Amino acid sequence: MVDIELLFDVGNSNTMIGLYKDGDYITWRLGPSSFETEDSLFVQILTLLNRFNISIEEINSCGVSSVVPNVNFILEQMIKKYFNMKPVFVSTIHKIDNIAYLVDYPKEIGADRLCNVIGSKVEYGDDVISIDFGTAITIDVLENGNFVGGAIVPGFKTAIGALFSKTAQLPKVEFYIPDYHLGKNTIDNIQIGVIKTIFYGIERLVEEIKKERKKDFIIVTTGGDMGFFSKEISLFSNYDPYLTLKGIHYYMKEVNNY
Repeated sequence: MVDIELLFDVGNSNTMIGLYKDGDYITWRLGPSSFETEDSLFVQILTLLNRFNISIEEINSCGVSSVVPNVNFILEQMIKKYFNMKPVFVSTIHKIDNIAYLVDYPKEIGADRLCNVIGSKVEYGDDVISIDFGTAITIDVLENGNFVGGAIVPGFKTAIGALFSKTAQLPKVEFYIPDYHLGKNTIDNIQIGVIKTIFYGIERLVEEIKKERKKDFIIVTTGGDMGFFSKEISLFSNYDPYLTLKGIHYYMKEVNNY
């Protein structure tokens, strides 16, 4: 029997569930309504496990990165009840891979950001800027093997949703980057104004960080929203969809000493 890790990356918009087995990841996404009870959550997970012919007994550990505190109890109860184990929640309590958190308030660092920093160091080296494109876009800088700070930007859907909810006539638009810079209709204007401005702003910020720190960094992107654009933006072409899950895996590996 092969031991398998069950990983949860709980975000504000959805949850990525990952199975880690022999260096490979299998993933699914669940919406917020999946966490109404521990029983309903388990039914969905069991369906997913059955699809890949994986039994509960093959799951040897569970790790969680969560930025939504109100679902943590349901998730923990589900894992204890149906998998008969206690999950490992990512936090700054444990120092992983000798990473120092050189910021004002380390306890305020989101678990997803911790995972991205940990995954970046193990996978890409000591000098990495990781950019996670989700509900919020988080930019995290790993320098000389330590987390030295970052930035938070509204995500594409968040920015577009704010326009839609706060205005009477602006429509919701699809994810698309026009190859021109002057919009001729409302949809063009929103796509150019929101999506391109966010990309250009992040590109400029990355360049300023490089100048400020007098160092070149490897740029790694992750997050579901970046999957739409990774091939179109050269600076962000190094796309790792499993970066956060990798961070959870490495965190558990060190905490559990295996």
